[in-house]
Amino acid sequence: MPYTNLLIAVACAILFFRVAQYERMSAWTWTIASVGISLVVSLLRGGLALILLSQMGLFAVIWWYNAQRGGRP
Repeated sequence: MPYTNLLIAVACAILFFRVAQYERMSAWTWTIASVGISLVVSLLRGGLALILLSQMGLFAVIWWYNAQRGGRP
């Protein structure tokens, strides 16, 4: 994994950790999902654009999940 991809993966993991904490969700679950998606895309020889696209997809999932569960407790 090139260093740029690694930097983006770490930045996205931190972003998901902070967003999940803010929304009072399981922060470590979303962080592990972000790191896992980054690793899978990188192992499949995906470039930076695919990593960012997959992270945007994960953000859409976290948004959808948060919208389905209603307001924050």
